[in-house]
Amino acid sequence: MRRIWEEVLGISPIDTDDDLFDLGGHSLTITQIIARMRKRLGVEVPLDVFFDEPTIAGVVDAVRNG
Repeated sequence: MRRIWEEVLGISPIDTDDDLFDLGGHSLTITQIIARMRKRLGVEVPLDVFFDEPTIAGVVDAVRNG
């Protein structure tokens, strides 16, 4: 997941606790991340998860606890 965020945001490295919005992310960025996660990882993450948990660690927790 970290690699996907780094690719979409064009920033490396990204820490698992870095805030997506502080890194310059926005709703269109999130849709790109969601599409890549679906394709590469086979998981579907709702858009609102990224607003509630805007870190890699938060999204991972949300996916695990589904």
